[in-house]
Amino acid sequence: MKNALPLIFFWGVFIYVILQVPYPETFTQANFSQLSFFFIPLFLALCLTFNLLIKNISIASSISLGIIFFLILKALDSLNAVTTILMIISVGLLVSYFRKLKKKKLTNYSKIPKLTNLRRRK
Repeated sequence: MKNALPLIFFWGVFIYVILQVPYPETFTQANFSQLSFFFIPLFLALCLTFNLLIKNISIASSISLGIIFFLILKALDSLNAVTTILMIISVGLLVSYFRKLKKKKLTNYSKIPKLTNLRRRK
């Protein structure tokens, strides 16, 4: 339940930005503040939503970043079959990397001897 509070907050901020911030005629006419007010709450809201479902912040961030890039490419009319395939491959590689990273252990040994068991020999 404590994960839901930031999630609701960022979705609320995103909806507030959509309803209250004046938007430009085209994406290329938007200034930095308009873009940041739109994309930062959207990224955080998507990231926290996917983290609630997946339980891995790295994978959730990768998927959210992929969605943001899709939106940017669509707004610039650069979204075609090639860019779509490349974006899906790049997000898939990031997700597979972070999934493998979670399974790796710190050492190859399952049991590390304790330092208290080691005695100095005189």
